[in-house]
Amino acid sequence: MRFLVFFLFFVSGSAGLVYEVAWARSLGVVFGASHLAVTTVLSVYMGGQALGAALIGARADRTERPLRLYGLLELGIGVSALAFVGLMRIYPALYVPLARVAEESPLYLTVVRTTFAALAIIVPTTLMGGTLPTLSRFFAAREGGLARQLSLLYGFNTLGAVVGALLAGFVLLPGLGVTATLLVAAGVSITAGAASVLLQRGESLAKASPLEPAAADGPEAADAGRARPDGFAARLTLLGIGLSGFCALGYEVLWTRMLTLVVGTSVYSFTVMLVAFLVGIALGSYAFGPVRRLFGGERHAGVLVFGCIQVLIGVSALAVTVLMRDLPLTAGHTRALLAGLELTRFAERVGSSFGIAFTYLLIPSFLMGLAFPVAGAVWSAGRSRTGAAVGRLLTANTVGAILGSATTGFALIYLFGIERSLQMLILVNVTCGVAIALSASRRRWPVAAVAALGAALVVARGAVPSWGRVWDQKFFATFSNMRRTVDDPERAKARLDDAEVLYYHEGVDETVSVIRARGDIQQTFIVNGRPEASNAPIDVQLQRALGHLPMLLHRNPRSVFVLGTGSGMTLGATSIHPEVERIVLAEIEKGVLGVARTFSEWNAHVLDDPRLHIVFNDGRNHLASTRRKFDVITSDPIHPWSGGAAYLYTVEYFRTVAGHLAPGGMVSQWLPLYELSTGDVRTVLRTFSEAFPYVQVWLTYYDAVLIGSNEPILVDESELERRLANPRIRDDLAAVHMGSVRDLLAYFVLGDAGAREFARGGEVNTDDNLTLEFSAPLSQGALTAGGNVLALTAARESLVPYLAGSPAAGLRRAAVDRWTRDLETARLFDLAHAQYLAGEQTSPGFADLLATVRVRDPGYAPLLFLLDEAQFEDRRQPVVVAETSLDLRDESGAPTRVRLAAIRTFLGRGRVLVSFADLGGREVWAKRIVCGRYEQLEDETAQYASRILGAARAAASEGAATADAVREVLRREANRGACQLEL
Repeated sequence: MRFLVFFLFFVSGSAGLVYEVAWARSLGVVFGASHLAVTTVLSVYMGGQALGAALIGARADRTERPLRLYGLLELGIGVSALAFVGLMRIYPALYVPLARVAEESPLYLTVVRTTFAALAIIVPTTLMGGTLPTLSRFFAAREGGLARQLSLLYGFNTLGAVVGALLAGFVLLPGLGVTATLLVAAGVSITAGAASVLLQRGESLAKASPLEPAAADGPEAADAGRARPDGFAARLTLLGIGLSGFCALGYEVLWTRMLTLVVGTSVYSFTVMLVAFLVGIALGSYAFGPVRRLFGGERHAGVLVFGCIQVLIGVSALAVTVLMRDLPLTAGHTRALLAGLELTRFAERVGSSFGIAFTYLLIPSFLMGLAFPVAGAVWSAGRSRTGAAVGRLLTANTVGAILGSATTGFALIYLFGIERSLQMLILVNVTCGVAIALSASRRRWPVAAVAALGAALVVARGAVPSWGRVWDQKFFATFSNMRRTVDDPERAKARLDDAEVLYYHEGVDETVSVIRARGDIQQTFIVNGRPEASNAPIDVQLQRALGHLPMLLHRNPRSVFVLGTGSGMTLGATSIHPEVERIVLAEIEKGVLGVARTFSEWNAHVLDDPRLHIVFNDGRNHLASTRRKFDVITSDPIHPWSGGAAYLYTVEYFRTVAGHLAPGGMVSQWLPLYELSTGDVRTVLRTFSEAFPYVQVWLTYYDAVLIGSNEPILVDESELERRLANPRIRDDLAAVHMGSVRDLLAYFVLGDAGAREFARGGEVNTDDNLTLEFSAPLSQGALTAGGNVLALTAARESLVPYLAGSPAAGLRRAAVDRWTRDLETARLFDLAHAQYLAGEQTSPGFADLLATVRVRDPGYAPLLFLLDEAQFEDRRQPVVVAETSLDLRDESGAPTRVRLAAIRTFLGRGRVLVSFADLGGREVWAKRIVCGRYEQLEDETAQYASRILGAARAAASEGAATADAVREVLRREANRGACQLEL
């Protein structure tokens, strides 16, 4: 029976973790994905467990059949989990009207969310909280030795949670969806419950039993068990396990934030980090047996050991924090090791994530897992009520965890940043450990002195930002989670030295930064180590298209809703249109507004626009809760595999958007064609088409823009001509080859018929089946843009059926002929475009296609944009722009001739590397970066190279000049001037 009960608690742990993940997802869809909403759900989940541990733990001591009680608890968990599935069908209809009462009040929304979450999960979580105390009572009465039994139960349950996390993240949710996964977990709970009830038929125990250790533990252990620590040390231990829970959840929040920089934010990444943390806790619980022997027969040895463990947790946390200084480089080395195993990209990414997470999390989580049973041994020593003792211990730990998660997420990160917050938690951990260890001596004044000193150090660390800093904030601000940036330490250092940080913010939900290379004009917005936007033409074209296209296709757009700020370019594009009266921006992370300010030159200084109204909330949740309807709804681009973003690609979200469009309203939606399989592209378009009866697809460089409406979408050329006559709109679009009617319409690809034909075979992505969230990460890092462009444009349609008017109503035949010719040109260009994105520029067919398109229409806008990008890429290759021959003398005085060349390499759109090299000796004598405007850099570089080579010739004309002397002159002259940067 013993093994079977442990096994039942193991599967109970698996089901419990599955519940946690599935409930958080289900409630997150209703409440939103903001940190406040997520923490609310997590707090209710853990609060229920704390309540159950306290209430049911005491009840367990009064039952003669604790195993039967455990079975009834599991049956209750399973049944209430089934009820949760039913509640989720009616919750949205109940939540939305209540949320609309004060849709922009965080306090009111938190109260509503807490109430709804409590109603949904308080019953099953309370029952969960009672399972450990109940089984502890069962084993203590049956076998004795509570401390050892508690450690095994805790370990088995946590190991079950590990399996549950793996099954949920890699098998159940991807394969079955949320509802079916919940049903499976409920089935497991009901089965475990029924089995437990059957196992204790007829067998009963005494109603209460002292917590005596098993005889097998030996006489020393028995003496230790009967020797109960004094009340002060025991109470301090209870407080200590609470503080341990506080610090543990604080560490988990902060370390997860840092690890996402390198492992990513996909659902698989979070599963990996959770598994690493739980494995350490499980192993720590199993290690209690050997540690138990350290207690010996000394009266207060357990208190001393528990205090030492808390100190060790703090020390290991400090080591992890210090080692995280080089986290990106460690990640680069890990990936390099796996790169030689010929794994798939996905397997390599998951494998490296496991390696990184275990490297940093295993030791501290091991110690955390060990701390709980040790505290249990100390707290329960000599107490007569098993369930109440374990319940109180679990309650303290869980309440501490709730406070740690909430305090860290809402206060510590906001006030002190991640590194200082970690160091403050470490001080709390160490102070707690030392104080508890000293309490074993029964003297209270040393405990008070240590507590006072520790509190002073925590306050001092919070008040002095520079004290104890070991991280290079610039390193994390400039880090980009791509292998080429971290696989070589020297390259990483050079990149760091060459970077300027324009903005850095550690927010509640994200770490964001804006960087650029020294002297360059191109700046990049980075979120959690992932570049999200830049002012490069490719990104500018997409972001402006997302804003301008729905505005131009709508006849009179007066109200606009934008989800997400990003660089602010999409938001800014909507603000340029003079018809607009109100713009509502929903932003989940306040720190991103600072990002938008650094892009003010490209986003029309939109944050200063008086028509702008900002709501700090999850955009989907706010849109679902508001009564307002909008003429245009758009969003800042975020990739489907990014954490939580897949819920912005579900049919439920698109239907919410459709329901908030005013008559004639338009929505634009980003569809990335890179790092997404063709099947996933079809899925997005199929899902979008399910919600909107009228759909169009427009194509930028390697992205698609979907336009949806509840009414037919017709293109009125004369109306577009009038709207584009506005200089601000025209100039904004002309910068990306979209400034005229013909140029803009050249990016049209599909209308209703073509879009639905292309989408055939794609799945409908829903909040429940999570198709895209689990399939999109499989293509992360893959080169898919070329194939997706080819597949999408194979269905290209003529624009003529979607033009306002008809031939019978006076559409000129010349216009029809023009668009027919343009369609033929577009189909030729599509082939060249796809080849270019697939990296096939060197194929003979590519050059022939480009030549044909140039002949047919030299002003074809997508062609001109592609040629600009191709020219920039060509300029990134080294080119000799000037050279000269110098007659010099070598070290022995013998005459020698040196061919000195100036080699130009574009590093960016505002920087050129000029290297002066001895072509014969293959040696670089000097190199400098020249900065300026992209359009003028080629000429400026030629003039600069000519001047420097002229100085070298002048130095060499003296006749007796040596190579070293000319090299010194070259270096001195090369560094003259305001826009040269020394390397």
